[in-house]
Amino acid sequence: MGTTPGAQADDAGAVGWAGGVMTALRWATRLVEVNVLVVLGALAGGVVLGLGPALRAGSAVLLEPEHGDAPWRGFWQTWRTGWRRANLLFAPLWVVGLLLWLDTAVIAAADGPARAAFQLGLALVGAWGAVVLAWWPRVALRYDDPAPAVWRFLLLAPALGPGTALGALVVLAATAAVVLGLPVAGALAGLSFPLWATGRLVEERLRKIDAER
Repeated sequence: MGTTPGAQADDAGAVGWAGGVMTALRWATRLVEVNVLVVLGALAGGVVLGLGPALRAGSAVLLEPEHGDAPWRGFWQTWRTGWRRANLLFAPLWVVGLLLWLDTAVIAAADGPARAAFQLGLALVGAWGAVVLAWWPRVALRYDDPAPAVWRFLLLAPALGPGTALGALVVLAATAAVVLGLPVAGALAGLSFPLWATGRLVEERLRKIDAER
C-alpha cells in the first residue's frame, strides 16, 4: 500500500524537526569547541601574546566555511600563520585596557564633579574599546593593509557603522549579563558566542563598505 499524503507530510515534518535539532546541536558544539580553543590559544601565547591570535583564529573557524570540517586544525593553522601580525595589530588594545584599568584607580580616589567626569570618560572610552574589539577579528582577517592603516579604520569603526556598533554593544552586554547570572554558560561559550554574534554583524557591514568603494 502507498503512503498517504498526510503520512508523507508528517514524515517530512519529523525529518525537518530532527534536522533542525541536529543543526542546533552542531552549532552549540562548535561554540563550545571554539571557546576551548580560544582559551588554549591565549594560554599558548602567555595570554599577552596569545589572546589576539586566538580571537582572530576563533573568528575564522566560526565564520569561514572552509574550516567547518576540521575546526581544531583550522584554528591552530590560522593561529600560527597570523601570530606575528595579529599581535602587532592587537597591541594597541592592550594599551587601551591598561589605561582603562589605571582610570578606575583614579576614579576611586576622586570625588565630586571630577569623579563624575572621569566616570563619563571611562564609560565612553570603554564603549569605544568594546566596539573596536568587536570589529578587530574580522578586520584583522579581511585586510592586509599596514598596521597604521588598519588602526585608522578601526578608530572610525563606530562612525562607519553606528547600527553595527550598537548591535555589538548589545551582544556584549547581554553576554556579560548571562555570564554573571549563569557562570556555566560563560565557561562553555562566554568567548565564542560574542565572537560569533558580533563577527556576523561586522562581516555584513564590511561587505557593504567594500562594495561602496
